Amino acid sequence: MLDTNTTIVTTPVSVRLRRSPFWPRSHAAGGHNYTSYNHTLIAADFKSPEEDYRHLKSAVQLWDVGCERQIELRGPDAKRLAQAATPRDLDKMADDQCFYIPTVDAKGGMTNDPVLIKVAEDHYWVSIADSDLILFFKGVAAAMRLDVCVDEADVWPLGIQGPTADELARRVWGDDVMNIRFFRHKRMDVNGVPMLLARSGYSTQGGFELYFEGRAGASALWDQLMAMGSDLDAQAGSPCQSERVESGMLSYLSDITPDMTPFEAGLGKFCEMTRDVGCLGWQALREAQEPMRQIRPIEISGGPLPPMREFWRVVSELGETVGRISSACRAWSYDCNAAIGLIDRSHWQSGTKFTVETSDGPRSAIVREKFWNR
Repeated sequence: MLDTNTTIVTTPVSVRLRRSPFWPRSHAAGGHNYTSYNHTLIAADFKSPEEDYRHLKSAVQLWDVGCERQIELRGPDAKRLAQAATPRDLDKMADDQCFYIPTVDAKGGMTNDPVLIKVAEDHYWVSIADSDLILFFKGVAAAMRLDVCVDEADVWPLGIQGPTADELARRVWGDDVMNIRFFRHKRMDVNGVPMLLARSGYSTQGGFELYFEGRAGASALWDQLMAMGSDLDAQAGSPCQSERVESGMLSYLSDITPDMTPFEAGLGKFCEMTRDVGCLGWQALREAQEPMRQIRPIEISGGPLPPMREFWRVVSELGETVGRISSACRAWSYDCNAAIGLIDRSHWQSGTKFTVETSDGPRSAIVREKFWNR
């Protein structure tokens, strides 16, 4: 899923970097510290990281997450292609459902962790983390000679996240929006503009993701949401690194890397292993169900941590490497440092202590029983 930890330019400088239809409003609202994600710009910050974090937990934010590109699978074999990419059983997917899916290659290595949206029986969107996963789908479709069109949809997600997101959505779409269940979606419209609204998002603060088709009317929709949420303190924001880490929400190419299996990422519950559902990596995954390393919540001692530019080594009392830290931040609500680590089986039990070699020196750390917001 999405990670805005690595920042680049303050102001976009290249036409090569795409902008969503919500970008003009998001940028005007103070977006800065931009990063490129799926060849698309996204702001990492609006005020300070701590101010953005505390506002997300107390009010409602609009997130321009158009960088979450949508791979469109359309045609008679659309479901078969989607199933080839994931060990999650798509036969269990309802018509109005979104599925979080680990996608894997033939060796069981993770290629992404997108959200799959069932638009129709022969039509799916794959809402991807930062990668060129579309090339994987095109290659598999060609190799399997499937009757399916694989393309990038002209669809741009907008996040509505925070404790008062429900109230803002109710004002815009009416009471019916409250009937949308978690990871379900419904066709809605604003001012005659159709869109798909899902109860989902890259935070644990509640809210929705709006899948906006095309570009016409995007700025008007942003303005309407802001106006109707003014007394709710609606503000522009973006996926929050600290809230993400507290919640154990993983980031592809940070916490999840292509050499990892879903079981190492702690995503085994999304893998159907009692039967072969048609996933390319199913046989390889059968032999990988007892991992020797796995994602764990880690608390690191001391004051605020330095920025992460590379994995931090985890070292046992005997000086052995027993894992790595992939994401770390200040958890202001809990007055501690929260981290996500890939830890060896010998040291992954709750309460186990070790040393983390941060970029500004070693820190003591401990494995927690669960992530902070869970």
